[in-house]
Amino acid sequence: MSIQGENHVFDLLTDYVLELLPDAEASQVSTHLAGCLFCQAEYARLQQVADVLPLALSQASPSPRVKSNLMAAIHSPKSQTSISGETMSWKNLAGIFRRRLPALGMALIMVLALSNLLLWRQFNSFNDLANTSMQVITLANTNEAPQAVGTLIMGQNGDYGTLVVDHLPLLDAEQQYQVWLIRDGQRTSSGLFSVNYEGYGSLELSAPLLLNQYDSIGVTIEPRGGSPGPTGAKMLGSDLPH
Repeated sequence: MSIQGENHVFDLLTDYVLELLPDAEASQVSTHLAGCLFCQAEYARLQQVADVLPLALSQASPSPRVKSNLMAAIHSPKSQTSISGETMSWKNLAGIFRRRLPALGMALIMVLALSNLLLWRQFNSFNDLANTSMQVITLANTNEAPQAVGTLIMGQNGDYGTLVVDHLPLLDAEQQYQVWLIRDGQRTSSGLFSVNYEGYGSLELSAPLLLNQYDSIGVTIEPRGGSPGPTGAKMLGSDLPH
């Protein structure tokens, strides 16, 4: 498979996130990512989805037999062969999806199909996972971006949050989107992000206080590197739960 030099590497990013690429292609994608803001934004979005997808599943209490049966299956020689075969099957499926589907569709299918695999990777932290809950806040768009969609995935205690956006306008090289957290009328910058050619992007929020201590959140267009306060058009916004 060839790497799309000037045309970005969107069709390879899902395999890259899931560590399915051969070493040579993975190295080329890594090199491309180092200098491409558009692919960086898409990579960050896919990585965030892969990280939080297992947490979004409904909680369940397994029966006492589950652990013993699970460990017996893992240590079975037949299971080891089967696991190796499954890895090859996923690689074959990835090739089919890559040829026949656009980058976004392929990404969603692959991430959803491998959600169980991601859960296995987090098996050792199952007790922590069971106690984790999340809040999903939808940001409203404005007349400046009527097609835009924004979703904030926030920890129940407000200790972390990730913003995922869709269909925001692609900005020129001198501009970025800046996220603002508002408390008692005072605005605090929570980070900067760019979007890819389809308007997708994501950002892990940074703030001096817990997110649920702020009243609202907003996204504006600002000069690259950010502004001390909002200066550009507001694109998305929402009140925050306390």
